[in-house]
Order: sequence, then C-alpha cells, then structure tokens
Amino acid sequence: MYSALKTLPYGAISSRSVAFTTFATSPGVFATRSATLAYGIRLKSLSHRRYGSTGATKPTQSNEEATLGLQDAIVVVERTLKDIQECVDFDRVSQEIRAAQTVLELWITNPTGAAKAQSRLSDLQYQLATRGRIRSSLDRLIELSALADKAADIDLQSAVLLDLQGLLRSAHEHLISLCLSRTIDQNSAYVDIRAESGETEACDWAAMLARMYTKWAHSRSYAVKTVEETPGDVAGTRATTLLIEGRYAYGYAQYESGIHHLIRISPFDGALHTSDTSVRVSPCLEDDSSVSRVELKPTDLQITTMRSQVAGGQLVDKAESAVRVVHIPTGITASCQQEHSEHQNRVLALSLLKARLYDAELQKEGQGAAGTHDTYPKHSWDSQIRTCILQPYRFVRDLRTGYEVVSSAVQDVLDGDLNG
Repeated sequence: MYSALKTLPYGAISSRSVAFTTFATSPGVFATRSATLAYGIRLKSLSHRRYGSTGATKPTQSNEEATLGLQDAIVVVERTLKDIQECVDFDRVSQEIRAAQTVLELWITNPTGAAKAQSRLSDLQYQLATRGRIRSSLDRLIELSALADKAADIDLQSAVLLDLQGLLRSAHEHLISLCLSRTIDQNSAYVDIRAESGETEACDWAAMLARMYTKWAHSRSYAVKTVEETPGDVAGTRATTLLIEGRYAYGYAQYESGIHHLIRISPFDGALHTSDTSVRVSPCLEDDSSVSRVELKPTDLQITTMRSQVAGGQLVDKAESAVRVVHIPTGITASCQQEHSEHQNRVLALSLLKARLYDAELQKEGQGAAGTHDTYPKHSWDSQIRTCILQPYRFVRDLRTGYEVVSSAVQDVLDGDLNG
C-alpha cells in the first residue's frame, strides 16, 4: 500500500481502521477515508506505471496519463489537508497559544506550570506552522502543475508528482500525530514480549520480535533499553521487556498489543512448526503523574533483591543489584536486573510495575464496557493480530486491517519496516 496512507507501525492504524480509535469528535473525517484510500491506491498504480515497480526504469507515458496522476495527487493532498483542519479547531489553538504565553511570564512564581506551558506551547505552534507549510507547499505545486499542463512538459509533470507524493507523506504523518491527541500518547512505552510456550521455536520467535521492535524504534530515532529478559533454554528468549524512549513512542506502538503467529520450518529440527508470542504495550508513567490513575502505596509493595544473572562487570556479578517488585493486591510483578546498581534497577522496576498496573486497569475497563453492551470487542487484548509465514512461502498479514506483504518484503518487516 502507498506508504503515505499508513505511517503507524505495520497495520496499526490505516485509513480503514483509524475511525475505530481516533477522530471520535470529528465525524466529518470518516466520510473521506475510503475515498482517500481509493485515490491513494490509484496514485500508487500511476507511480508504478511511471517508474516501474522497482524504480529502475522510466517507461514512456502519455501526457494525458501524467496529467491524470497530478490531478489524483492534488485531490489526495487536498483531502488530507481537509482532514487536518477538521481534526483540530485552529481558532481554539490560537487562543490556547495566547494563554500559554501568559503562563510563561510566571517562571519565578510557578516554574512547574511554566515548564508544562512551554511544552504545550511548542506543540501548538508546531501544529499551526505545519498546517501552514503544507497549505503553502500545495498551492505552489498546484501552480507548477498548471504550468506543466500548459507547456505539456512531461518531465516537469513527473517532478511535480514526486513532490506531491512527498508532501502527501508529510501531511499524512502530521494527521496521524494529531490522531494521537491524548497526553499519554506522547509517553515512552514498555513492550512486553512473551513466548506462549517454553519451546525453542517459540522462544526464538520472541527474540525475532524483540529485534524487529528494536530496529523499528531505532528507525524513528527512539532509544531502546532492555529492562528484563529471561533467556530460552536453547535459543531466543522466554520473555523480554523493552523500554522504548521517545516522543509518541506509546502512541505509535500501542496498537501492537496482541498475539503474533509464526509458521516456518524450524532451523533447529527441520520440522514445520507454528508458534505464538504475545506482545503487550503499556505507557511509561515515570514522569507523568498528570495522566496516571495508578498510585503505588509502600504498604502494597513487596520488594526483594537478588544477584543479577546478566554479564556486566564485577559489581553486577557479585552484588545483589537485581530488583523484583510485587504488587500485593493484584499479584502483578516487575523486575529489572540490567543496570549496574540496585537503585537504577529499583527505579526501572517500579516504573514498569506502574505501567503494568495502568495497562491492567485499561483492560478491566475494556472488559467492563464490553459486558455493559453484552458483547466483546472484535479484537480483544489477547487476540491474534498478525500472521507471519516464512516457509514454504513468505507472507505476512495483519488480521485487523487485511494488509499483506509477500516475498522479500517479509524480511523488511522483520527488519523493522512497520510503516506499511
């Protein structure tokens, strides 16, 4: 699928599924999504005809075909820009900017509030500036398109089309960031990866997923830290928890929660195996008490220390630096042994526990809402969301959106290309 139409992690939010998770207050957006998808597919087909599927050649095209491609591209960008304007009340944004600028004058009397206002002000100014940049760029390209049509210059038409495609990617990326409008969407994320069984094949699949998410995070300039890890008996890992640090890490990664299914011929015994690994994504709440509904009471915690089992120097090997925390009322646990000091491990373990308690609360609320309507969500927290087949053929499918990749593109997915 044309990459500009889906910029969240592979299959997370596409133009077909975004309505179920965002834009709840903007019904005008829904009416244009299927049309946008259709135009995007048309635009991609024109681009493939223009440059070939590999981009290695540039076949001859008619002037009529180039003009049609330009008009399609302009319509898609116009629709995306309209979605952006319907998603955000920019008059209210301007008012909020003026209010935030007033708070910034109170750095001496209210430094905490001023710091939050500064962050919010930057976000709002970016929204306004980005919308203005997209609008001005589109106007400029429309003028160039008209000149190219009048001169019947196919090379200029092709260049304008490429610029329109790039602008569409930027516009859709900005639209997705507006979808992630909750404060918590801006947080870092914990990604829990658990092999559904202790078999070697399942553990190896869990390690492959950990590698995939690490590469995806690095491609977006996010930092990745392994908080806890339980290695498999032969290969891979039974359980791994990654901390992905960066702005909107949770917003982008949250839709990866679910079961990931693998079918392949095992490199360990040569037999065909099916394996399942569960992924759960929760927000890092360490420095964001404003959105946290979880309170950790000292009397509810059981904290134990132990010797770390990971390599890392004499202090890690000899001192009891690993920390395990149990939330007594719920039985939820978190542990960390990757850092060199007990204090660092304790901070990470408490942060992870808080994230898991928040995730459990969200799950409970979701089940309660489903029970109220005598039904269950179509995709529950533990439902299968993705299937990956490596042998006898190569194929990956997102079961929520129906998006598929085959052949060599499968390896790109496993290498962290989750943009679709």
